[in-house]
Amino acid sequence: MPYDILTETGQLKALRPVKLPIVIGYGFGGIVREVGGLRNSQLLNRPVIGIQPTGSHQEQVLSTLPPLLFPVPQNVSLADATTLIGGADAAYFAFKKSQLRAGETTLVTGASGSVGTYFLQLAQFFGVHTIAIGHSSRHKLLQTLGAEQVLDYDLPLDQQLAEAPAVSQVIDLAGSTALLDQLTAALGPVKILSLAQQQYRTRPQQSFSFVSGAITPSDYRWLLTQLAQHKLRAVIHEQFPFTAVKTAQHHLLSEHAAGRILLTYNQEA
Repeated sequence: MPYDILTETGQLKALRPVKLPIVIGYGFGGIVREVGGLRNSQLLNRPVIGIQPTGSHQEQVLSTLPPLLFPVPQNVSLADATTLIGGADAAYFAFKKSQLRAGETTLVTGASGSVGTYFLQLAQFFGVHTIAIGHSSRHKLLQTLGAEQVLDYDLPLDQQLAEAPAVSQVIDLAGSTALLDQLTAALGPVKILSLAQQQYRTRPQQSFSFVSGAITPSDYRWLLTQLAQHKLRAVIHEQFPFTAVKTAQHHLLSEHAAGRILLTYNQEA
């Protein structure tokens, strides 16, 4: 996830101070092989997703933080369910914090990423109109996910925004100061809510806030239900064996990845 790369480069040191070396990774999906005396024995041999703040990129994960372990519905693949961690959960958190209402229009930067692909779907689910900013190669995907207008960040945004409806809020998932500079110059009075950068100086009649936090266990169960009912769709760009983690990170940074890149581990027979 971008979270891992930002941790490694030190850009999240105010939120996540670390001492290297560390095990990267935050979320995981896997099969429960053993349970302790205080855990639910019905989880044995079932697929689950979970959170491991101390690093999830391991062949075996010892989950000691109940209730941060969620059974995967039978008709949802383990890969799809895993994308909820660091994807749909962050998107749902941002949507709740935004307090957007049905009928309003929001503009989403970084819309083709692991969080943005879910945010567009959640906005459509709750009746919020969206304008997405993404690479030209991802415009069709963004439209299928619910974006009513797609802007190309490689072209001047002021011209593209000239025919757009009034935007009440920007959801910043890209963390690009240069991109925000273009938007604030073109949009006038607007709120900016960012999950990607902690500080930004806005123009008059504009506001900026950085948010970081978690959703509840019941929220995770709700998101899994939406996947099971095909009301949400997981977008997976590529899957790599965990030994190719450097390649995975390179693709995340350089290939305009759409949705999530996953690392896979061999399962026991």
